[in-house]
Amino acid sequence: MEPKPQATFPFKRHPSTSPFILTVRDFLAERPNAGYKLIGTDALVFDRSTPDPRILLVQRAGHDSMPNRWEAPGGGCDAEDESILHGVARELWEETGLRATEIGPVVGEPNVFTSRSGKEIGKFHFMVQVEKGEGPLEVKLDPEEHQQWVWASEEEVKAKKVGGIELEFTTENMENMVLESFKQV
Repeated sequence: MEPKPQATFPFKRHPSTSPFILTVRDFLAERPNAGYKLIGTDALVFDRSTPDPRILLVQRAGHDSMPNRWEAPGGGCDAEDESILHGVARELWEETGLRATEIGPVVGEPNVFTSRSGKEIGKFHFMVQVEKGEGPLEVKLDPEEHQQWVWASEEEVKAKKVGGIELEFTTENMENMVLESFKQV
């Protein structure tokens, strides 16, 4: 069986992302006392076509961990990723079908936590601009990971409700980071 071809992700990057142009291995080697052994990322994508910017949120699949909870698109960086920034772009593309055109700046401090399986993870959050076509952005979810998506304004995030949809976030940290990202729009 031939290996699956890797998607390429050409994007510009914000100067604040310089530490993240490394592979996961090299990044961790430069930070032996970081307190984590794996890297996770969030892609904070905003629709700026309305007077009130709206952030893309995705709802985790009902059969996955933290079922039915809301988060920004993202996930773990792989050893095969050219850099941590390429991991951000890959995860965004795999989860939403959106292609990053610019990554950065970084939002807030990393969220350092231990997963339920005991893995120590440092999760970093990046503002991401995406490729735009004609009309609204077309989000294509991977049903194995997510079941629904919404564009939410800052007020809707604070109210934890978009239209008739209740927003229960994966963690308090996720909710706080989403709100923090509105300060950079």
